[in-house]
Amino acid sequence: MSSTILWVNTVVSLIGVGLGAFLAVGSVISIANMQNSWAGFLVIMAIGVPITFGISGIGAWWAYSASATKLVTYLIAFPWIYLTAFVVVMLVSLKQ
Repeated sequence: MSSTILWVNTVVSLIGVGLGAFLAVGSVISIANMQNSWAGFLVIMAIGVPITFGISGIGAWWAYSASATKLVTYLIAFPWIYLTAFVVVMLVSLKQ
């Protein structure tokens, strides 16, 4: 695995932290108006979006330096899987 992938992931992670924070603020405002029993869970998930991008950016470099290439792949994919799960849960919540 080349370090170019890590540099691209670093840039994407930095952008993801900023946009994820913006998404989290908007989502928390939307969640505050919900009357669901799982609204607290959604708030925690919303706050987790920028955190996962930060973990991906830092963790991928750490795993690369430890020669754990499989872990690098998982860390790069992690925030995208988390973001997709959050969007799906939010859409299901807004439907109700």
